[in-house]
Amino acid sequence: MKRTGLGWLLAVLLGVLLAFLGFWSAGAILALPSSNPQRADAVVMLGGGDGARYARARELVLAGFAPRLVLIDPTAAELADAKTRFPDATVWKDVLPGNSWGEAKTTHNRMQANGWKSVLVVTDPPHMLRVRYAWASNFFGSDLRYVLVAANPPWWSAWRWWQNPQSARFVGEEMLKLGY
Repeated sequence: MKRTGLGWLLAVLLGVLLAFLGFWSAGAILALPSSNPQRADAVVMLGGGDGARYARARELVLAGFAPRLVLIDPTAAELADAKTRFPDATVWKDVLPGNSWGEAKTTHNRMQANGWKSVLVVTDPPHMLRVRYAWASNFFGSDLRYVLVAANPPWWSAWRWWQNPQSARFVGEEMLKLGY
């Protein structure tokens, strides 16, 4: 069948439209696995971030969603605040490898060792899709449960992520890491 000039034009326009929609919605897609918090045995704050992860984790514990706070590689300020507000807070600085996969594996192992059945996992919104992959892989076939809860960093907008340099950099890095 011979393609007409109009058919090619429509195909190109559809391709451009799909590329635009993909770009525009990338932030929302990356943040999609985030859920509302539920009652759990602990709140686990993933390492990294700029303080928004700790603020959200602290908020969840203070709101009664979990009796325990676990901090993975916190900053000195986060650690000082946690030790003041939550004297029983646990700090994990020995997560290897020091990435989302290692955090999921370590948490899974320590949940089993402590008899915990569920945790709330706090990280930044554009990090959610990759964290979901790592955690789903590490928890597959397990009776242990985790819920991904997004932090509220002031720089983040799922639908206008490209307007903030920090958001744009984070989205770009996540897209590259997901490719690997």
